[in-house]
Amino acid sequence: MTLPWLTRLPLLLYFILLALVALNLTIALAWSPWLAIAPIGLAAAAAAATWAVRGTRNALLTCLLALGISGLAAVAVVLAAPAWQVISSGASGSWAGRMMPICIAAVALHACNLWLATVACGEHPDSLERLARLFYGPSILPSLISALILCASLILGMEWLARDPGAQAVTRRLLERGIIPPLTVLLFFWGALLLLGKWWNGWYLRRILARWRTIGESISTPTPTPFNAGLERLCGSATAAEEGLQLLWRRHEESYLLPRYISWAVPILGFIGTVLGISLAAEGIRRIIASDAGLSSLSSDLDGAIAPLGIAFDTTLIALSLSVVLTLLLALVQRDAERLLATLERRVRDAAHANAD
Repeated sequence: MTLPWLTRLPLLLYFILLALVALNLTIALAWSPWLAIAPIGLAAAAAAATWAVRGTRNALLTCLLALGISGLAAVAVVLAAPAWQVISSGASGSWAGRMMPICIAAVALHACNLWLATVACGEHPDSLERLARLFYGPSILPSLISALILCASLILGMEWLARDPGAQAVTRRLLERGIIPPLTVLLFFWGALLLLGKWWNGWYLRRILARWRTIGESISTPTPTPFNAGLERLCGSATAAEEGLQLLWRRHEESYLLPRYISWAVPILGFIGTVLGISLAAEGIRRIIASDAGLSSLSSDLDGAIAPLGIAFDTTLIALSLSVVLTLLLALVQRDAERLLATLERRVRDAAHANAD
């Protein structure tokens, strides 16, 4: 059984990126680079064993996707430790300089996993479900892990940038305002990755439609992609077209539940930070009023009391700014997907009517 080039290319990239991730992990942890051979060997052995036992591309792709998620999870754990040090204590030692290569390799590995996941949709036994999975978008867990990697990378990058006195006015708004700004950034990256994954699936489906048979061609025309079986199934009859299109529209609507929730959660986190900062400032002012300290210490006490107002204003600023970008991205991706689905619906209905005639 041979693999098409559309599958072989991401498989080759996958093993290269997995090797880079493993190598950079050992370097970041100050381990011997020779230890990177172990996960690469295990990955190759697992893929070969899956192919030998199952003998199907679907099983092989599923195995490789699981290995890719495991690699991303390892990177996320390694990056989360120094990022948490920056949030809690303000410094992470010398980690930031060693993290850039592994961050780039992890982002590329996520992109390759997204490619493999799209190819794996075509291996589903139900031809209509292949198309439905494309509309559903990328998997939630890999996107969340990759969002954690991007968030931790941004925090470490901000720590490095904070060495420049001119940039401290920007970096302290993210690094010195508690846990809410990093959580907001994490949600933003998660939502952005989900939407970018949906955009990729839409682009892939648009390519499939461009290669699909034109109206009037025979159904027996050779199909160049496995997704064409789902398209031909939709065109079997008017009833099949109606039921299949309803399924695709329903999957389309369901796929936006989580991105819409994230787009609402980002500004809400900012408002929570606002309430928290004002509450802390009010508590500090109350203590000053209730204390018997003299005027000599009033200035320093008042400065400490109103300092939490920085949390209130900066968390709102970050959350609203990210919310504007995320909402715009959501609107653009959803509009593009609805246009694509409308085009698909028109072509399927026309083909179904032509087949009925």
